[in-house]
Amino acid sequence: MKGYGQYCPVAKGAEVFAERWTPLIVRNLYLGAETFSDILGGVPRMSRTLLAERLRALERRGVVSREAPPSGRGARYRLTQSGRELADVCLALGTWGARWLEVTSEERDPFVVLWAWKRYVATERLPAGTTVVRFALTDRPRDRFWLLLSRAEVEVCTKPPGLDEDLVVTTDCATLVGVHTGRLDAREAERRGAWNVEGAADLVRAFPTWRGPSLFAHVAPARAS
Repeated sequence: MKGYGQYCPVAKGAEVFAERWTPLIVRNLYLGAETFSDILGGVPRMSRTLLAERLRALERRGVVSREAPPSGRGARYRLTQSGRELADVCLALGTWGARWLEVTSEERDPFVVLWAWKRYVATERLPAGTTVVRFALTDRPRDRFWLLLSRAEVEVCTKPPGLDEDLVVTTDCATLVGVHTGRLDAREAERRGAWNVEGAADLVRAFPTWRGPSLFAHVAPARAS
């Protein structure tokens, strides 16, 4: 992006932060994504080439550090002190967006929702082994999504993982977004018939306790004021 040619710190900061995709990359790093593929998972509409370019630019700016293993593959990306301060700008922007902007139907990508969901799983509360949760979306009946939950790792899959399913969540994209963002209580969604969890009774009871709130669940929308 061409610079603004101004000394103003707002202009200088915007030259870094306001470039397309950059805030989302910083967000993903802040949420704990470290590998190239994991960062890309949170921005599925971004090309690999463009992500590589943006990461190199952020590294040059001192926002991101890159740790390359001896093999040269599987590098780890992390926010520097500068990057962590820039993440505060992301959080402020997210708070504003959560308060003032509506989510449209085109923005309810279930993969992105579950990619973010896995960041908030309280892994210490999970049972031993791997718990497989399938999400069946009534408004996207051809699509299937799985969360593979274990204390060591949480993974999102779009193809059958080859493991027995422990829980099946039947819902729709709007409800999934609402429950994830804290705009809709899962029990209220269940009363409305928009959220149903099936499986062993103990897992069904425990499932709500495995998920922590999103970063912006505490933000009251302005329309409710």
